Amino acid sequence: MPSGCVAQALHPTRRGVPELPEVETARRQIERSLLGKHIVTVTCTLPKLLRDSPLPDLSLLQGKRLRAADRRAKVLILTFDEGLSLLVHFKLSGQWATFLADGSRLVAGHPVPDPSGPYPHKSTHVTFTFEDDTIAYFSDVRQFGWLRLTPSDDVAIALDQFGFGPEASGELDGVELRRVFARRGAPIKTVLLDQTVIAGLGNIYVDEVLFRSGVHPARAANRLTPIQVRNVIAAVGPVLEAGIAQGGAKIVHNRAFPVNKFPAVHGREGESCFVCGSAIRKIRVGGRGTYFCPTCQKPPRVRRSTPGKPRIVA
Repeated sequence: MPSGCVAQALHPTRRGVPELPEVETARRQIERSLLGKHIVTVTCTLPKLLRDSPLPDLSLLQGKRLRAADRRAKVLILTFDEGLSLLVHFKLSGQWATFLADGSRLVAGHPVPDPSGPYPHKSTHVTFTFEDDTIAYFSDVRQFGWLRLTPSDDVAIALDQFGFGPEASGELDGVELRRVFARRGAPIKTVLLDQTVIAGLGNIYVDEVLFRSGVHPARAANRLTPIQVRNVIAAVGPVLEAGIAQGGAKIVHNRAFPVNKFPAVHGREGESCFVCGSAIRKIRVGGRGTYFCPTCQKPPRVRRSTPGKPRIVA
């Protein structure tokens, strides 16, 4: 980036790992700043990012114009001229940064590299240079993310392999989800994190959905009442919209910095609930750190069927 340029990045502080709102933020930034532009050069310094790519040579994108930026669940889909598409998964620590010709920048995803700091960073692995000197960087400090270059005609087949359920940000079928929940004895949080049930929900946003719907995260999915199922489904859209509006929930070292009372519970252990004033608690559900309000989200009843072996019954 030229010296003297002013950085314009979303939330230049640490926040949760990239989830649907962060990826959607990246998609919107790309659509706004890169659509219609041709790639001049592309370099990749970490070949393993393309380990499962049908076309492992990103130089095939040189000279191609970006035609569309789409998303399915947490997968970014970039469509180029001549029938080429690039799938990008941010996984735990992916970040997309776009540096515009006027010196401003747009950053979405993981907070490393520092959105207001110098680029390319040591964790920057792919650099795209466009015809008007716009530069896009894909960084991944933990190197779990991936890119897959594929013929555009094969994108649908590639996405089908993930077995994604209905899109979290789209219309959800309450009747079908009620059937799915009825077959699952696992905690509702675990079920909502299953991408084959609802695609795109991650740890932060599931906590927020369950808080908004008044459902305890450890309650068995098949023990939810019809009203609770409706409340859970109704909460998904508003929670994701709140996250997208912020470019992602603001979490710093596992501590939340709510904007307009969002996030309401995730990362707020020991702090007061915005609704009732009770202290937010943290537990583990399905191996995941989980935040909830013990008053607004009543725990399931427990009955002891055998000595020392509690059984959740409702």
